[in-house]
Amino acid sequence: MAKRKIIELIRSLAILYAFLWIGNGIVYLVPLGIPGSIVGLLLLFFGLTTQLIKVEWIFFGANLLIRYMMVLFVPISVGIMQHFDVLISQAKALLIPNIVSSLITLVIVGTLADYLFMRHSFARLRKKALQRKMKDRL
Repeated sequence: MAKRKIIELIRSLAILYAFLWIGNGIVYLVPLGIPGSIVGLLLLFFGLTTQLIKVEWIFFGANLLIRYMMVLFVPISVGIMQHFDVLISQAKALLIPNIVSSLITLVIVGTLADYLFMRHSFARLRKKALQRKMKDRL
């Protein structure tokens, strides 16, 4: 049983790292302005949605990485605290674009969600069904 788990872990981590290396290779060959890890993640997503890669193949390693993800953020947090004075001195330059872009994103996503919800809502479908019934009666 332990051998099987070790093999599953090695297989899943090998698949995840292969997609990371493929993404980094694509970014190296074609300068996209997007990190290689994101390109690899998009390729992995494409592989999972098209079922070229089974979820069971990467589940064990992905679950392990997600479980210990917080440990990976400790160095970033320490780096932020070391440069806290720079962050405070540049607060306007950092906060204003983040707040404005977040508000724009919220408005666009909210408007789009409202439009799509109204387009596919049950009330609209019931209204159509009621109109069909009325036409059938006439």
